[in-house]
Amino acid sequence: MPNLSYPSKVLLFGEYTIIQNSAALAIPYAHYQSYWSDHPLSKDWENTIKPAFSKQSLQKIAVDLQSLQYPLLNLKQFKEDLKNGLWLCTNSPMGYGLGSSGTVCAAIYDRYAIHKTTNLQLLKQELACLEHSFHGKSSGIDPLIAYNKRPLWVHSDASIESVELPSLQKLTFFLIDTQLPRVSTPLIHFFVESCKNASFENAFVQPTSRAVDDAIHALMTNNSSSLMQAIHLISKLQFAYLPPMIPESMHALWKKGLASNEFYLKICGAGGGGFMLGVTRNWEAVKQHFHSFKTLQLL
Repeated sequence: MPNLSYPSKVLLFGEYTIIQNSAALAIPYAHYQSYWSDHPLSKDWENTIKPAFSKQSLQKIAVDLQSLQYPLLNLKQFKEDLKNGLWLCTNSPMGYGLGSSGTVCAAIYDRYAIHKTTNLQLLKQELACLEHSFHGKSSGIDPLIAYNKRPLWVHSDASIESVELPSLQKLTFFLIDTQLPRVSTPLIHFFVESCKNASFENAFVQPTSRAVDDAIHALMTNNSSSLMQAIHLISKLQFAYLPPMIPESMHALWKKGLASNEFYLKICGAGGGGFMLGVTRNWEAVKQHFHSFKTLQLL
């Protein structure tokens, strides 16, 4: 593995409510990552996209980035390197909620930015500008995680803090592979339209935002009891108010977790497929429930 690589991200807390300016906590996840290459891959690297598709996509991105209002990148060098065979390798599954487009933005910025900044707020804006130019609306969080390679706490006032997570000795966070790639755009549209309804705002957005804030503070202070209480509420509210985001194959397990309090499930990223996120006090006892799914321990 090369030294200069860009990890995927997992949004632990704040999925969807971050659109409504709630707090959020995201972490880098180096199990899946991307890096630049101009030569064939080693046999032990499980690439998820073909070199030809990567090159074609990057060439389109290079064209799209010409629409930026001010010159963030050395696009001339970018296009020249692509012409000479450069491409971006990745083992990250597409459409799984891991911020795959964010790693692309981070890699492009890191290699071709004309003037790099270390200010997190400005860096987030510049990376969001890159992602927005070829990927639609972007908060900049995904590429910021991939570029910064450290957990980020986004506060409700939009300020950003790079943090170190405490050791979670009593809890295990894990990913469940639904084996269902999804497209996030219609899911985001569903949420945005739902937010126009005052009852949805009152019944889901506000209590979930408070629970997200409680969960982050509990995690950062290593209060496992309060953390599980907050996650229980988030899981319950997501199941009740975000039906398109939860695949049918997860319904029985989702309800089993809520009823037994042995584990809780929540959306990872946009949901609708890809990975779901689980939390438990006793992974050895509950992993039997997920024998039909591929799981990955996260924290």
